[in-house]
Amino acid sequence: SVLKRKVKVMDREYMRSYYRRFYENPSDLVVTESDEFKEKRDLRYNLEDELTEMMGGTGTIMYKKFDEYISAFSEEMEVMREETYLLGAADREQMLK
Repeated sequence: SVLKRKVKVMDREYMRSYYRRFYENPSDLVVTESDEFKEKRDLRYNLEDELTEMMGGTGTIMYKKFDEYISAFSEEMEVMREETYLLGAADREQMLK
């Protein structure tokens, strides 16, 4: 028979609470010095400006929908950052065993 050892599972809710308390905007801490990040961000900003102009400016119905999309995407990325942090924390816990 195969022996199964008890593995203590990381307390995800504790780590989630820790992340939310100490990492209000982790992107600022991690990528602000990355040239690759800056290039991609600048490209996105330029594309957003072009799209805004193509839509007739910020007062149009189409722009308002675009702005809602950008906000929803931003919130989605925040969830992804948090989940990635938790995955890294769980990986670290496994490495230390």
